Amino acid sequence: MNIDISATAVPHGWVVSLDDCRVYFNQLEDAQAFVSQLKARIDAPHPWPQATERKVFALPAPAGAVEAVAG
Repeated sequence: MNIDISATAVPHGWVVSLDDCRVYFNQLEDAQAFVSQLKARIDAPHPWPQATERKVFALPAPAGAVEAVAG
């Protein structure tokens, strides 16, 4: 993810670009605080999901169906 802060025209003074998404701020300090918090969350350790036991369900045979017997 590309994160960039740049100046923009009035009414907003600063824009933080997150790839194609843009977030506007009136103060540079607010934009910097947002980017800092965002980067901290991105860089924070994230646990891998634990594998869970999967249950397999068989669909019931339609009424009146006859099973074929190989032989």
